[in-house]
Amino acid sequence: MSYYDLRDAMAQPGCPVCRLKADAAARHLDGLLWESVNDAGVRQDIRQARGFCQQHAWLLVEGGSSLGAVIIMRDVMQSVLRVLEAARFQDATSSLRQRAQDMLSPGHGAPANTDLVAELGPQAPCPACAQAETIEGILISTLAECLVGENGLLEAYRASEGLCLQHLRQVLAQAHAPALFEILIDVQRTVWERLIGQLSEIVRKEDYRFRHEPRGEEIGASLRAIAVLSGPRVTTK
Repeated sequence: MSYYDLRDAMAQPGCPVCRLKADAAARHLDGLLWESVNDAGVRQDIRQARGFCQQHAWLLVEGGSSLGAVIIMRDVMQSVLRVLEAARFQDATSSLRQRAQDMLSPGHGAPANTDLVAELGPQAPCPACAQAETIEGILISTLAECLVGENGLLEAYRASEGLCLQHLRQVLAQAHAPALFEILIDVQRTVWERLIGQLSEIVRKEDYRFRHEPRGEEIGASLRAIAVLSGPRVTTK
């Protein structure tokens, strides 16, 4: 299905891999709330991860807090509370070199309570991130394998807004054939030159001599450029 997912996503704005990766995380969280809240293995994975990363934790309750989200967060909070209840003070362990550095730079000594600090942190990846990254890998491999050739994705790719910088790098790492390499470079050059032209048009129309000109396809170009360089905007309520 990744072939058809990519083809359809290429008809939408932005990097198709970013779009599908975000969809995968959202579906994972939706399935969790509806089907897996009481799954012991799933709950253990979430406890080990100390919940979810900031992005996916807020996505979990984007439509409003649900009973499933409450159960999950209570479970994780109870887990970290047990760690606190068993905690014992741990002094900084300083070597002779470290003590000398402490004397030269007061206030920047060896950290204390290192075991507790480590135990309170995630012991496993965010489950939603892990699922999204699995799907991301499949999509990148599919794109590299299916871009050229009969019934390939090349025409859809040419008509799209291209890949973001991160996903272009990942596909290039799998571009073992010179033909695939040349196509990736050619399409991305065309897409990015068009975007740079739109950014330049924004700058030009800020000149008082041209401010009367109506805005055109350059509208939103700055946001598109940020998405290309840094990834899509995280939207949460």
